[in-house]
Amino acid sequence: MKLKNSVHAAMLTTALIAGTAAPAIAASGGSAVSAADRVTATVQKATGTADVAPDSTRGTVMATDRGLVTVTTPASADGRVTVAASDGSAVTMTLPAAVGAAGTTSAAGTTVYPDAAAHTDLATQATVGGGARALVTLKDAKAPTTQRFNLGLPEGASLVADGNGGYDIVTSAGGAGLVARGHIDAPWAKDAKGNSVPTRYSLEGNTLVQTIETGPDTAFPVVADPHYTWGIISGTVYFNKKETKVLALGGTVVGWLPHPAAVVGGRSLAGIAGYAVATDQCIKFKVNPALAPLSPAAAVAGSGTYKGSAGDGYCR
Repeated sequence: MKLKNSVHAAMLTTALIAGTAAPAIAASGGSAVSAADRVTATVQKATGTADVAPDSTRGTVMATDRGLVTVTTPASADGRVTVAASDGSAVTMTLPAAVGAAGTTSAAGTTVYPDAAAHTDLATQATVGGGARALVTLKDAKAPTTQRFNLGLPEGASLVADGNGGYDIVTSAGGAGLVARGHIDAPWAKDAKGNSVPTRYSLEGNTLVQTIETGPDTAFPVVADPHYTWGIISGTVYFNKKETKVLALGGTVVGWLPHPAAVVGGRSLAGIAGYAVATDQCIKFKVNPALAPLSPAAAVAGSGTYKGSAGDGYCR
């Protein structure tokens, strides 16, 4: 009888334990989601994964139309994102981290750094086109809406506003003008409902500053994304005001341009440059990567004007 009562008592105790534990499991929906999993889900919902390259913390080498590009994302939030060209030059970017949070990389290739700054998660992605993303997740309304990314540029490189909210990363174009070898895309930001959140860039020296305009109707978390490339010549050469004025007066600044007075379809480079001077702008050209000589028709067709924004541009 004592044995039977002991068995009944043990069964009752087990049932009571199970009865109290089961609701806790049901209430939590199973095992708790880790911080890394939460950040990954938020970021990949905003970016998708179709263009994300794997293994970037070890350096992902990608073939592009301008040679091999290696993208490396940092193992911790206090490291640098690096995009290196086949000639050894590289553009680096720091993350706006307050602590060196360790990174966790998802199966798709997104590396996340939870709680790397106040009310903020960070993440990085290498993209299959030879670029890199530095992603900021504002977790709630207390998160800073101004984020700073310090850029490390090769010697002689600088930034020129592209007129669309982003920047070209440029170097000398063989004696005059500047040619784009990389690009910082126009910024974007999305809230938890997938709605666009107004955002913009500005420059403080070589620091890219992104401002995100959240409001009372913003659904948090908000994901924002600087994306940049390097080592891929886009084919745009920019001239400054002095060089533009020389062209307007019929002078020659580089050997790969035809004589400015040559007329094609009623237009000439001198006339286009003259318009740029009169409107306080500068002239730019679409060229081939090798900077081969342009015919008058190609030069006129590929020409345009631009104006630096708040001192950001080469047009000065």
